[in-house]
Amino acid sequence: MRIGLHSYSCRHAFKKPGYSVFNFLDDAVNWGFESVEIVTGGAGSPPSDIGGDDPAHLKKVCAYARERNIEVHCFATYNDFAFIKNENWRQDNIAYIQHWIRLAAACGVPNLRFLSGYYSDGRTNEELEKLVIDATKICCELAEREGVNLAFENHSSIFPYANDIARLMSLVNSPRLTTCPDPTNGFSIGRGKTDDLERMYANLALLAPKASDAHLKIFGVEDGSLVGYDIDRIIAIFAEAGYDGPLHLELVDAEADPEILIRARQVIKASIERIEQGSAAGEIR
Repeated sequence: MRIGLHSYSCRHAFKKPGYSVFNFLDDAVNWGFESVEIVTGGAGSPPSDIGGDDPAHLKKVCAYARERNIEVHCFATYNDFAFIKNENWRQDNIAYIQHWIRLAAACGVPNLRFLSGYYSDGRTNEELEKLVIDATKICCELAEREGVNLAFENHSSIFPYANDIARLMSLVNSPRLTTCPDPTNGFSIGRGKTDDLERMYANLALLAPKASDAHLKIFGVEDGSLVGYDIDRIIAIFAEAGYDGPLHLELVDAEADPEILIRARQVIKASIERIEQGSAAGEIR
């Protein structure tokens, strides 16, 4: 397992004049990360952290990352496949994901993070789910041809939890439809919130075997431990599932000192080493 950085963690920095995706890559390297996930934006809006969707620009970004010995592992898109108020806009969302699948393939980026959509009044749950299923099938067909993983994050209100996502994956039935677990999404977890921990661990255990990308929210670091959850338990779940990709850190407080990310990386690195040593000794099955 590797430790990566999500550009979402630097969203405050991206608002400052002159801060670009290249600065973000420099920061990620200087802070000790091995991988990055970069936010692209959404349909109809200017490209976000990535700085543009011109293929020449994107290839320059990926080439710069390789020069700095860091991997661009995933482009992170925003979409709503169940937007019922404007069908043209919903179709734009599908086209947007297809556009970024092609761009990821052209740049050699193996994963595209995507979402499902959000419940709204006026349609039944079954109708909204069908919209998401049909749109996901369309995008997966292209992803299969282009050789890119569509990594589904447990983020939206349609197909929100592991059992729901397993049903979506079964109905779409594509080898390129994977998961992007963000363990704390949908649970009451964080500073002073631990009510849903066991449910969260169980949900992650179901998502991790299909993961090709992963997120990890950072609420803080106190007394050498991450705030909100047992990092050893999370790392053990990923390890038992056979996940060997990066965990991209998402700093929850946009204005927090970036030093927290460095400290969090150190805590997670020590956890990975403990779990890997335990696995080698036969303690994890």
